[in-house]
Amino acid sequence: MGDDEFAAEYTDFIERVYIISEKARKEGLLAVEKMIDENKYINRDVFELGLRLAIDGADGELIKKILTNIVELEEDKNKKLLKNIQKEAALAIQEGLNPRSLMLLLNSYVTINIEETMKKYNAE
Repeated sequence: MGDDEFAAEYTDFIERVYIISEKARKEGLLAVEKMIDENKYINRDVFELGLRLAIDGADGELIKKILTNIVELEEDKNKKLLKNIQKEAALAIQEGLNPRSLMLLLNSYVTINIEETMKKYNAE
């Protein structure tokens, strides 16, 4: 995965995470169940799998272990970074982290400016 492709996927992902984390925080984890991309879940996408495990009530440590194992299998540097970000997002949503804090946590992994995304969702 090239840097441009990574930046595009990261930007799309962080916007989706913000929407899901807001809904989960306001309405509970079960409220986001229909937002899971089943195709990605079936293909072991780190975020979708982590979110499904959280919704199903799995312990945070178990979720972390499973997702870490999947991340460690990735050899491509940019894909591995994106999977780590996805893992952090799933765990943070499971823990009920404030969406604004979640955005800052995820963005600490990269040098991509998310100012526009933060403004878009009034997260500043």
